[in-house]
Amino acid sequence: MIDMHNHILPGLDDGADSLDEALEMCGIASKDGIQRIVATPHSFDGEFVNNADEVRKAVTELNATLSSQGIPVQILPGMELRISADIGVMLAEGKILTLNDGRFVLLEFHPTQLPVGFVNLANQLISSGYSPIIAHPEKNTAIQRKPDVLFHWLTRLDPGRLLVQISADSLTGNGGYWAARTAKLLLKHNLVHLIASDAHSPRTRPPRLSGAVQVAARLVGDEKAAQMVHHAPRAVIEGGDVPDLGEPTNPRHWWRVF
Repeated sequence: MIDMHNHILPGLDDGADSLDEALEMCGIASKDGIQRIVATPHSFDGEFVNNADEVRKAVTELNATLSSQGIPVQILPGMELRISADIGVMLAEGKILTLNDGRFVLLEFHPTQLPVGFVNLANQLISSGYSPIIAHPEKNTAIQRKPDVLFHWLTRLDPGRLLVQISADSLTGNGGYWAARTAKLLLKHNLVHLIASDAHSPRTRPPRLSGAVQVAARLVGDEKAAQMVHHAPRAVIEGGDVPDLGEPTNPRHWWRVF
């Protein structure tokens, strides 16, 4: 499996505190069947400001240590970016990283708000050759109240150019009731392309995907669930086309019934 959202790099954000903790996380990931991890430290989110060079350096150092200790996990460079109007400029100037230096950009929303003019920003990124990925929207309280917003965004933009990633702990229930309920709803309506761990530590949010895949398989079938941790993230890190996971449908009516 490939984990394309993980705070594995030690000391750069609120993820791994030390090299030992990062190595422990990699050991957990390896035992769970994860072979490649995209390191996505928070960047330009109002608290953490990581530049591209220090992320690349940390990735190189962690890979060297993993190799010397025989842990069969490869780390790839990336960032999780708090959405702002400056993202296009920072990408053009090389200040921020895409996932594995490809065309995919991992974007994080404010926990309780939706960004004004998001479709316009997404279109600007797409016209510049990038593909935005929305990180864990099921944890955003505005989307929990109105999940149909994702349907409208996905259907207004070019197919396959805007992707949605949900977190493993949301599906397994460790992220809270509303995150779990929203994640499952989004899956059932073909509004999810990727499952990632969003791991921050070996204990409170470990880098495991297998349990979430089992939950997803019960909702959308084994093939789709496997695509979200194998084929889709491989396309992201290799710059390919993400597999078609089905036509998005609008969850609005179902949500209002309940």
